[in-house]
Amino acid sequence: MSAFLPVIFSWSEEIARVGLINSYTMIIAAIFLWITFVLFGIIAKRYEYVLRRKTQWQFILMAPSGILIYAILKFYSSVILGNLKMAGNVEIIAYILFFLSGVFSLLGALRFRKVVAPRRGGQDEG
Repeated sequence: MSAFLPVIFSWSEEIARVGLINSYTMIIAAIFLWITFVLFGIIAKRYEYVLRRKTQWQFILMAPSGILIYAILKFYSSVILGNLKMAGNVEIIAYILFFLSGVFSLLGALRFRKVVAPRRGGQDEG
């Protein structure tokens, strides 16, 4: 009778180890990316304070929050729950937040670039 019981599928030890290393790497990379964008927002704030030109640093500082939420969801799924992969709905939410955060960070960077880019007048430089 035991021959007819379904076989429980489990990952090999090597695949589980590689998956865990991949999860830790993604979490650390997402946190470093988030820190980079936060530092960029702080630089924009200081630029606004010193040169008195509006940089919209608040937008630049808040835009990467989806990256941090992605890292938290990945940490919860991988480290706390012990999954190799995030669950379906959590994975969709995490990737959407990561994508939107990237888009908003790009928009913030382009706005900041517009403020700090040298103005081209009627003069030729060379």
